[in-house]
Amino acid sequence: MGMPKEWGIWDERCAACGDCRLAETGGICPITRCTKGILNGPCAGTKNGKCEASKEMDCAWVLIYQRLENLRQLDSMRRYYPPRNFRVIPRPRRIVTKATVAGGNNG
Repeated sequence: MGMPKEWGIWDERCAACGDCRLAETGGICPITRCTKGILNGPCAGTKNGKCEASKEMDCAWVLIYQRLENLRQLDSMRRYYPPRNFRVIPRPRRIVTKATVAGGNNG
């Protein structure tokens, strides 16, 4: 499940994996939003709030921290989740329609 970024481009926000962490992460899914699928806080590769794997992407855990701080729910970050292998499909995915690549919106 995703949301449109611009015409013909969708950014994934939920993989519908059935292992939801949204209540503990301020509504931001670390499974889909973190390129490494890290469940227990940021890796050491964040710089200025951006992901080391994709420098144009915001670090999911920086976003989660900021959201929980605003909600005054930082204590929810104390829970530990065992690591899981979500690398079967690289996350977050971006879907670009062929029409967008070929020249944009014709309508």
